[in-house]
Amino acid sequence: MSNSSNVRVLSWNVTSAIGYSFVLTIVAFIVSVIVKAFYPPSIIGAAPLLDLFTSPAVGIVQLIVLGLMLAFTWPITAVRNELKNARSVALFTTIGYLFFSLLPYAFPGAVGEYPQTFFGLLIASNILNGALAGVLAYKLNV
Repeated sequence: MSNSSNVRVLSWNVTSAIGYSFVLTIVAFIVSVIVKAFYPPSIIGAAPLLDLFTSPAVGIVQLIVLGLMLAFTWPITAVRNELKNARSVALFTTIGYLFFSLLPYAFPGAVGEYPQTFFGLLIASNILNGALAGVLAYKLNV
């Protein structure tokens, strides 16, 4: 592969991973809202690992949904080689999301007092997650 082709693959991996990270954030938030509707004592959040400890019902459902989203990227047909890159991006983005989604909650006051800080950190964590996942998918290509 030529160098320009390598750069193109890397940039597509990073771009798609950033987009997928935002999709995971939206899905996790929607899942927590749905669980909150059926189980009022739960909290609304978008960090599955944190929600697993603060509101186990939300965390468990979020992890199940993230696992299902990852399972749907696993190719089982003859197009395995063509989908290998998409699988790598989804795998690294989902794993990274579990940890990067904790970033907005790591700063005191960001959740309640300063919502603009929370949303800024949420955007930054998705961009960082996507960049790291895209590079890892390019370098490791599981």
